[in-house]
Amino acid sequence: MFQNSTILLVEDNIDMQEYMKLLLEDECKQLFFAANGAEGLMQYKHNKPDLIITDLNMPMMDGIEMGKEIKMKDYTQPIILLTAHGDIEELQEAINIGLNAFISKPIENIEILFNTMKKLLNSKREVGLSKREHIKEKIRETRFVNDILHNDQEYVDYESLVKDTNWK
Repeated sequence: MFQNSTILLVEDNIDMQEYMKLLLEDECKQLFFAANGAEGLMQYKHNKPDLIITDLNMPMMDGIEMGKEIKMKDYTQPIILLTAHGDIEELQEAINIGLNAFISKPIENIEILFNTMKKLLNSKREVGLSKREHIKEKIRETRFVNDILHNDQEYVDYESLVKDTNWK
């Protein structure tokens, strides 16, 4: 289902880790684990996973703190927050820092988890494609300007050049 994706699971409960491992291990390219937010942050920096699934309450660093650190580095990083209890203030903070989805524990409907994961991974791919297109466009613009500057022309009719090169 997510064969080309890497996933980081940040969960301190061993039973939940094993359950998620059974659900995800054969569905993704690679599954990384961390037992708390501090380990999760290190795993994120080292492995740059496509998707992060994290528990809210953990020792050392909780899921919101970890998510905040990650979102400051890469706001487009998809993060799903798993929570057994929905404290409204914590969920509001998670929304404010840009966490992408919340799923209640225990996970009773696996399809909700999988559909959420698929949606976030597809969204990340679309953002990646648009970023690449933006970079390609900037490279073309730079080459265009360099060509003009290196032609030793005193005057360049920009409008006709734009028409000639189909630039908008």
